[in-house]
Amino acid sequence: MSLGELLQRFNSRDWSLAILFFGSAFLATALLIQVSACSLCMTQRFFMACGVLVVSVSLLHERAPLPYAVLAALFWLAGCAVALRQLWIQYVPGAASSCGPGIDFLIAYEYPLSSIIKTMLTGSGDCAEPSVIPLLALGGFAFLLGLLFFHLKKRKLEISQ
Repeated sequence: MSLGELLQRFNSRDWSLAILFFGSAFLATALLIQVSACSLCMTQRFFMACGVLVVSVSLLHERAPLPYAVLAALFWLAGCAVALRQLWIQYVPGAASSCGPGIDFLIAYEYPLSSIIKTMLTGSGDCAEPSVIPLLALGGFAFLLGLLFFHLKKRKLEISQ
C-alpha cells in the first residue's frame, strides 16, 4: 500500500489524532532540546500547546470541527509570526538592539505584567543568540497547518457524501 492510498483511508478523526500526536511530539521535542528558553521560544511553545489543546477538545465535539480548526490555525499562525520575529532578530544586524531585558530579569525585579507580555511577544536580548529552534518551530507550525488543511478537506468530503 502506498502512502497516498494510506492517506486516502484516513477519516476526519484520524487526521485529528495525527495532529494531536505530532503537535504533542513537537512540544516534547522542544522541551528536550532546549531546557532554558528565551521569551520568544516560550511564546512559541505556548501557541503550539494552545493549538494542540484546541484539537484535543475538538475530538470530543465532532459535530462542529470548523470553529476548532480556525482557532487552532490562529494559534499556529501566531506561532509562525513569533518564530519569524525571532529569526529576524537573530539574522538582521542591529535588530536585537530594540529588544529589552530578559524575562528572568523582568520577573525578578517585579516589572508590571504588561512589560512581561510585551517581552513575550517582541523578544529580549536573549532571543538574538543564533539557534535553529525558531526554524524548527516554523517548520512544525507549517506541518501542523498542512495536516489541519487535509483534516478539513477530508471532513468536507465526508459531509458531502
